[in-house]
Amino acid sequence: MSQWLVIGISGVTCGGKTTLAHGLRDYFKELNNAPLWNTPFTIGTVKLISQDDYFLPIDDRRHKRHEKLNAINFELLSSLDMKKMLADIAHIINGPMDQATYANFEHYALQYQQQQQLQQQQQQSYNTSFYQPHAHSNGKHMGGAAYQYQHHRHHQHHHQQHQHHHQHRQQQQQQQQHIMQLNVNAQLAAQKINVLLVEGFMIFNQPELLQLCNIKYHFHLPYEKCFERRRRRTYDPPDVTGYFELCVWPYYEQNFSEYRDCKDITFLNGEISKEKIFKFVLQRIVHYFEKRCDMEMPSTSPVACPPQQKRFGMLYNNVYTTACPMEQ
Repeated sequence: MSQWLVIGISGVTCGGKTTLAHGLRDYFKELNNAPLWNTPFTIGTVKLISQDDYFLPIDDRRHKRHEKLNAINFELLSSLDMKKMLADIAHIINGPMDQATYANFEHYALQYQQQQQLQQQQQQSYNTSFYQPHAHSNGKHMGGAAYQYQHHRHHQHHHQQHQHHHQHRQQQQQQQQHIMQLNVNAQLAAQKINVLLVEGFMIFNQPELLQLCNIKYHFHLPYEKCFERRRRRTYDPPDVTGYFELCVWPYYEQNFSEYRDCKDITFLNGEISKEKIFKFVLQRIVHYFEKRCDMEMPSTSPVACPPQQKRFGMLYNNVYTTACPMEQ
C-alpha cells in the first residue's frame, strides 16, 4: 500500500498558489527515487491537481448568475465539477476519498505505538500474576527455628525462581521487540513517499479535501494588492466591470471565513517574494518529515533517522527560519 503526502495550497486569487504548487512539484520530481534529505524515505510518484481545471463549461446550466452584473459567478463551488475532481484524486491515491483507505505517515507510527502498548500490557499482566501472595498452610504448626529455616529456604527458592523467570522474560521481550522493529523497519524501507499537490481557490471549502490534506497552506493578499494583480490578468471569459468588487472579493471573504479558524492551516502573505515563500514552505515540509521520521524510526532502530543537523544538511542553511510570512 502506497504512502501519500498530500499538500493543499489554497487562497485568494492572484496570491501565488499556482507558482508555489508548480515549484514544489518540480522540486519533488527532481528527487524521484532518491533519499529524501538523507532520511530513510524515498520520493516516488509526484502529482499536481489544479482546481481551475474543473470549471464547468460556460453554457452549463449549473452555473449561477449574479443579478446585478448579469454574469456568471465563478466564485462558487457550484461553478466547479467537484465530483470529477474528487474522483480524479481518488483514482490517483488508488482508493475512495477516505483517509482510512490509504496509508500515510501516521499509519505506521500508530502501528508501532499499538505494538508498544501491547507489550506493556503483557508485562503488567505478568508482574501481577507472578507476585500473588503465597499461603504458608503449614507455617503456623512449625516451631520457631524450623519455621525460620523453612521460610528462608522458601524465600531463597522464590528469589531464584523469580530471577529465572525475569531473565527468561527479558530475553523474550528483546526477541519480540527486535522482530517487531525489523518488521516495522522493513515496511517503512519498502514504502516510497508519493506526493500529491492539490491547489485551488476553494479546495478547503470542500470537506473531503480539507480532511485529506496532511499539510495545508493559504495565501492572503490585501484588497488593493489583489485588485491590482487581478486587473493585469486576462481571463476567459474576461471579468466584466465590477466583477472584482461584487463577486471576487466578497465571496473570497465568505469562503475564507469557513476555515480561517482551522489550527492546522499555515497562512502565507502573498506580498512576500515567491523565493522566500518557497523556502519557508519547504522548511515546514522538512519539519513535518522530521516529526514522522522520529516517530516511526526510533533511535534504537538499525536504520534510524540520522541526527537533525546531518539529516537535512545544507537545506537548513538555505531555508529562512523566520516567523510565518503572514506575520511579517
